[in-house]
Amino acid sequence: MPRLLIVNADDLGLHKDLNRGIYLAHTEGIVTSASVVACGAAFDHAATIIQECAELDVGVHLTLIEERPLCPATEIPSLVGSDGRFLPSYRHLTARILMGSVSPAEVRRELRAQIERVIATGCRPSHLDGHQHVHLLPPVWRVTTELAGEYGIRWIRVPHFASLFGSSKSLFDPLFRLGLNILSAVTVSLTDRGEPRIRTLGLHLSGRLVEGDLLQIVAALRPGISEIVTHPGIKTPALGARYHWNYEFSTELAALTSPQVISALRSNGVTLTRFSKC
Repeated sequence: MPRLLIVNADDLGLHKDLNRGIYLAHTEGIVTSASVVACGAAFDHAATIIQECAELDVGVHLTLIEERPLCPATEIPSLVGSDGRFLPSYRHLTARILMGSVSPAEVRRELRAQIERVIATGCRPSHLDGHQHVHLLPPVWRVTTELAGEYGIRWIRVPHFASLFGSSKSLFDPLFRLGLNILSAVTVSLTDRGEPRIRTLGLHLSGRLVEGDLLQIVAALRPGISEIVTHPGIKTPALGARYHWNYEFSTELAALTSPQVISALRSNGVTLTRFSKC
């Protein structure tokens, strides 16, 4: 059985410096797919990249936190704060869901608008995933699977942390990772239709993926289809001022364009692929 690898870059459309990094990681490196934030401030810039890169698969990075929604705030009041923006993080959204104050109809309205905006660029979305993995929250997951079926989108990311403690940035990280793994297993089991799943790799290295990490992942890759989740970009003061994630975007870009990594793919018999080809 062949070893097939999708290298996906998240957060296309959030910032021009991320867009530029993703463009280079695709045209000069191993990125085969990107997940675009339809409500991102740099979406129009991302749309030009989508048009230019015919061999880049594009999925929708479903977003319900941090950014400004596509729908007017008055149409989705359960999803926004007093400033009309989405809530600051998955923690805030989860708390509101647990209180029963999030409307599934409003989730559907906003996520449909995001998918439709990506389709309007002329591309057919190849996959769905979520900013900060919010698509796994049960009421959001139900809407996500319904929309995937409606738009004929076969692949939805089911994230799994292979390491609970590796590269932790805080004492909270292992708990978050364990919780996400449990949520993935439980949520997916409720809607499992026996469809194949794509393994997600490198999540515990988000924002800190270096050449050595990629070489280890490639060497240990199992038969079947795997996805490496990456975050390339060009680290600038403007990007750092907008997103305080402490991600080493340029380091990831260097790893994804490394000649050693490209050579390792060939020597290990790994074939790069895309969601639309699987």
